[in-house]
Amino acid sequence: MPVPVIVLNFGHSVLRSLEDYTEAASEIYRHYRQGRNVVAVTSAQGDQTDVLMAEARRIGPEGIAQNLPELIQLGERKSAALLALALERTGASAFVRQARDIGLQARGPHTQAELVDLNVAQLQEDLKNHDIVVMPGFVGIGKNDRPSLLGDGGADYTALYVAQRLNAPALLLKDVDGVYESDPKDADDSPGRYQTISWTEARQRTDVLISPKALNFAEDKGVEFFIGRPGIPFYTRVGAVMGAPSTSPVPRKLRVAMMGCGVVGGGVYRRIMANPDRFDLVSILVRNPQKYINQGYPADRVTTDYDACVAARPDIFIDVSGPVEPALTYIRDMLDRGVHIVSANKQAIAEGGRDLLKRAGDRDVMLAFSSAAGGGMPILEMCRREKGRIVRIEALLNGTTNYMIDEICNGKTYAEALEAAQEKGFAEADPSNDVSGRDAAAKIRLLARLAFDIDVGFDRIPCDTIENFNPPEANKCVIKRVSVCHDHAHGFDASVELRNLCPDDFLAGARGEEARATVYFTDGDAYRIRGKGAGRWPTTEAVMADLYDISERVAFRTCNLKASPVL
Repeated sequence: MPVPVIVLNFGHSVLRSLEDYTEAASEIYRHYRQGRNVVAVTSAQGDQTDVLMAEARRIGPEGIAQNLPELIQLGERKSAALLALALERTGASAFVRQARDIGLQARGPHTQAELVDLNVAQLQEDLKNHDIVVMPGFVGIGKNDRPSLLGDGGADYTALYVAQRLNAPALLLKDVDGVYESDPKDADDSPGRYQTISWTEARQRTDVLISPKALNFAEDKGVEFFIGRPGIPFYTRVGAVMGAPSTSPVPRKLRVAMMGCGVVGGGVYRRIMANPDRFDLVSILVRNPQKYINQGYPADRVTTDYDACVAARPDIFIDVSGPVEPALTYIRDMLDRGVHIVSANKQAIAEGGRDLLKRAGDRDVMLAFSSAAGGGMPILEMCRREKGRIVRIEALLNGTTNYMIDEICNGKTYAEALEAAQEKGFAEADPSNDVSGRDAAAKIRLLARLAFDIDVGFDRIPCDTIENFNPPEANKCVIKRVSVCHDHAHGFDASVELRNLCPDDFLAGARGEEARATVYFTDGDAYRIRGKGAGRWPTTEAVMADLYDISERVAFRTCNLKASPVL
């Protein structure tokens, strides 16, 4: 079964600073975890193109210089590299491709060229091997294998061209959430927003939002596309149909309380504080408030008192603590109070099992725990999405032990590998859950519940420990500890087992803390998924993705609107 693809274009208005690349990476991850491969097309950051043009005018010849594209393309190429780095930090499998790599051919004047070809097979192969491809817009390969610029709005044009050749939807991301009757930033009142608009009318309404060249291409080729803003689930569809403007949705800021503020919690805190228009962090429940106050956390929000946390009236309660208790008790209480839950605590969620899901369903609140298994690999979303089709899952679910086994196979002792994992923040001070396999077993319990609707106890999941692991000498295979769930005619099996894998096995290709999974379906098809399985930022990204999912459902509820479909 082919994996659906979406093409995202990030305009210069949403890539204004380095921090914006983190939000752009989150937007890509949001689509990736919904089961799509992503082609991300970048514009240059902010006014970088204008800066480069000014430098060219200062030092170059008068008129349009032949070597101008060599300089101007650097803005887009730098932007693509920055976005790929931001994705790599979150654990996503991103791969940068330049125009030459994928045969993006252009013809015509070297500063106003037209795209004429794309090596579709190469791009599809890249998506198969890496899931996410990042490429610079605004440039193609022209005469004599030299770069050619595509003119104003060239990144929009690039995205629409690639989408048309891949037969994939395109979403152009701007600093507004669609097309309005007039510029909402300049208007005194609240102009109406179009949910659908025709190509012809879009020319009159979009001005600098999207270039005429890109619109002309879209209309000529019959390419419908979407315009939106990162993190906002509403888009304007641009195509053949003309719609009427309506009131723009205004999200409600959601109040967030958080328990735990360690490695992951610190990352979540930073991301929430960077989104003050969407979230208000009202309470942080920790054991030692003074420690965090000394680090600059707001003293009026840090507390040891759960009742104070409840009194802050959160809409969402985030659990990034470690032990089962008191987390499980607090999660149950918050659900009973109608509070949405985001949890990275796989032990508590596994122990709560069916009861937590029932409480959430009974009170019509969301219980999100994507970060509890897989880190940056969205395996739980796959289980939810494909429930009923899955017969077997084989996965590397513990990034800490993936990393340690690799280090030991590369010559380190068990003690050295553990110390390195702790220094990188992969392993806790007490690594027993990781080493024994109990951490992976807890994640198996989550997979079994979501994919197979089966509650499986720890006593039914045999685990191979890696404590004092010593690989066999002259082993040509690749050693990995594989988590297995298998629903078959004779029952249900689950295990965490050390295996010798062939080097060309998909799971064997994981390196360091990377997590991978192969999901097998009833029709004989299989799906492969990957991402970093340990570390602050991959887990933080999964928490933030859950937060945005809840925001999509809750913050816009008063608007009486449903999120716009892209696929």
